[in-house]
Amino acid sequence: MVIAAFLGIACAAYHRALDFWPLDSANGLRGLLDLLGGPLLVLSVAGILFVWFIGALVALFRRRIRGMASRLIAIIIVPVCFGTMITVPLFDPWLWYVIFNKSRFEASAAASGSAQNGTIIEGREVSTGIAGAGYNHFVALIFSESDPPKLVYGDSEEEKLAANSVLTHLYGNFYRRDEYF
Repeated sequence: MVIAAFLGIACAAYHRALDFWPLDSANGLRGLLDLLGGPLLVLSVAGILFVWFIGALVALFRRRIRGMASRLIAIIIVPVCFGTMITVPLFDPWLWYVIFNKSRFEASAAASGSAQNGTIIEGREVSTGIAGAGYNHFVALIFSESDPPKLVYGDSEEEKLAANSVLTHLYGNFYRRDEYF
């Protein structure tokens, strides 16, 4: 069960790390992890889950209910741990990045003079996959003391529906905008 939890956490941590790590820093290492690490991790987890499923069927055939139940519970633990790590904001590296650099970001927003209207503090390209095969993913860290959805989407409902960006509240007056092109 511990191994199953570790597998789910490893897959989610891989996804979260590539969502935070920009393309411009250590591009060779990030590219290698992006192209080789993801498929190898997914294939190894799928292989382990398949072996556990076959083991559960063998245990059922031999009428070893405890062995079957433990293997099935281990199979269920992997997506539960993955889903928990992806959806719970506590595990978002952007949140911890903002918390640890809050004073620097607030000073940067105050220096720009547009903290009331909202200012983009930092922008990154965190696209994954083969170039041209998927969406380009851009992340912007926004500091805003007013209504940030108006900054991103505008006032009309048509602009909200046509927008290809997602706004997430991180901490205090800090927001994260994900744009996909």
